[in-house]
Amino acid sequence: MGGSGGFSVSRPHNGVQISIGKQVQAYGRWFTVVGVAKNNKCYQVRESPKPMVFLPLSHIYYHDSVIHVRVSGDPFRYAAAVEDAVHELNGDIALFDFTSLERIADRGRAGELIGSTLTSLLGFLALALAAVGLYGVVAYATEQRIHEIGIRMALGARPTAVCSLILGQGLRLTLVGLGIGLVIVLVLAPFLTSRLGGVPTDETLTYAAVASVLCVTAMAACFLPARRAATGNPIIALRHE
Repeated sequence: MGGSGGFSVSRPHNGVQISIGKQVQAYGRWFTVVGVAKNNKCYQVRESPKPMVFLPLSHIYYHDSVIHVRVSGDPFRYAAAVEDAVHELNGDIALFDFTSLERIADRGRAGELIGSTLTSLLGFLALALAAVGLYGVVAYATEQRIHEIGIRMALGARPTAVCSLILGQGLRLTLVGLGIGLVIVLVLAPFLTSRLGGVPTDETLTYAAVASVLCVTAMAACFLPARRAATGNPIIALRHE
C-alpha cells in the first residue's frame, strides 16, 4: 500500500530508456528512479502510453493522490481496514471515493460502451430493414413466376417439385449474396475492431445468426407465393399478370 500520483516526466536525455538509478525531473526537482513500471492506460482504453512518474507522498504532496491496495475478493470489504491503516500514520488525512479497479476501467471505456451499444442497435435495425427488403424483393420476383408455375402445373408437375425448384433457385441466389457480404465483413472487421477499442473479430456466432435470419427470410419469400400458386387452380395461375 502506498500513495502515488502520475505526472509528466522531463527526461534528461531524449531517446534514452529510463532505468534504475537514473535521474528524472518532475515539478522542477530531480528524482532518482528506484523502479520501472510497465506501460499502462490511465484514462481511456484507446489511449497511447504516456510518460508518467510515481512519487511517494513523503517527497511531494499531491492533493489528488491515490492509494492502490491489492486484495482478494470484494475490495470494498477492506475499505475500513485501509482507512484505519492510513489514520495510524496520519489521523488528519481524509480518505474518500473508495472504488474498485473494475469500476475505474468501466469509466475509462464508457465512450466505447456507448458507441458499441448504439452500433448494436443500428445493426439490429439494419438487419430488420435488410430482412424486410429481401422478403419484398424475393417475393416480388417469385410472384412474377406464377404464370410459369401455372404452365408447369398444367403440364403435370407436382406441387412439391415446383416448390422445391423455386426454393432451390432462391437459396442459391441468397447464398451468393451472403458470400459476397461475408467477404466484405472480413475485410472491414479489422478496421472496425481498431475503432471500437479491441472488439474481437472472431464473431462466428453473430455471422451465423445473421445469415440464418436472411436465409429463412428468403426461403419464406420464395415458398409462400410458390406454394399458393402450386396448390391452387392452374387456370388461375395461367391468367396471372
